[in-house]
Amino acid sequence: MIGRALKRLGDSIIALRDGLGPNWEKTTVLAMTEFGRTVRENGSGGTDHGTAGALLMAGGAIKGGRVYGDWPGLGEGQLYADRDLMPLRDIRAYSAWAMRNLFAIEGGALESTIFPGLDLGADPRFLA
Repeated sequence: MIGRALKRLGDSIIALRDGLGPNWEKTTVLAMTEFGRTVRENGSGGTDHGTAGALLMAGGAIKGGRVYGDWPGLGEGQLYADRDLMPLRDIRAYSAWAMRNLFAIEGGALESTIFPGLDLGADPRFLA
């Protein structure tokens, strides 16, 4: 299931890139999950809803070729509730930093109005 969804996402991003032409260099695409998935498969070979989510970034405005964020690990004692990838940062912070750096939106507005309760934390510096 996820393989088909990721293929559709990839195809959509490629179509956007091709359609934008030279404007792709100024483009930022953030595709994120609203919920995570468990690390281990369930009885039917799939995964259940989990805690930490994932974010894919694309576009010419992204410093590509690397992973952003911290990796908590998958070993014994590294999983949240012994089943989920450990959440280390509010995924909304990546959207907020993109909005702050691309559109000069003030940090306080991002943390209180646009993403209530968000702690921006340090700038992950993913924009080119």
